[in-house]
Amino acid sequence: MKIRYNYVKKEEVKYCDASSTVKEAYDQLKETGYRSIPVLGDGGKKFAGLIYKVTLLEYYHEMDGKDEDSIASLIKDEDAFILEEESFIKAFLTIKRLPFLAVINEDQEFAGIMTHTNIMEVLEDSFGMKTGGYLMTVATKEHKGAIKELVSTVKDVNIEGMLTLDNGDYLRRIVVNLSHELTEKKLNKIISKLEEKDFRVTSIDDVHKEKAVALKGN
Repeated sequence: MKIRYNYVKKEEVKYCDASSTVKEAYDQLKETGYRSIPVLGDGGKKFAGLIYKVTLLEYYHEMDGKDEDSIASLIKDEDAFILEEESFIKAFLTIKRLPFLAVINEDQEFAGIMTHTNIMEVLEDSFGMKTGGYLMTVATKEHKGAIKELVSTVKDVNIEGMLTLDNGDYLRRIVVNLSHELTEKKLNKIISKLEEKDFRVTSIDDVHKEKAVALKGN
């Protein structure tokens, strides 16, 4: 999966010009409400790094900074970017310590940002959360062909998504998203089949109900 299909485009991104003063940058951050925004140079084409609200506050209060000072020395995380054609997994592993990643296109120009929300949306989609269904958590002893055997056992039902947990441990959990069209009778039959093959079904969650509860809570 490529980055190019899953990020916020430049037109929707609030950013700061590399030539901005401390006050201009601080005012932009206050206006957006974000703790950090990208800094762009060369007329908004080149990614220069990130400017953080906390960095500006520290500069004001701890370094006696002035409004008219340049932000050049306060720009951080100049390497917080990923290429548009790179894989999603690289973004997933890189973004952990950052508020977002800048996305750079094939012309080496700033194209937008990938946020933690983008990451979550991709994971939800790959896990089948958008289509609903039943999330069945299955525990099994770690062994070769475990996933193949599980999939073979539920072959009569459409699998919307799958996630493995505890990889490398003696006991592994496999979460399978089964079609929302599944009847209770068919679900019980699947559970029985799995348990016959030494899989243990530890929980079953209705995605539609869980999403409804989450939305109600918000």
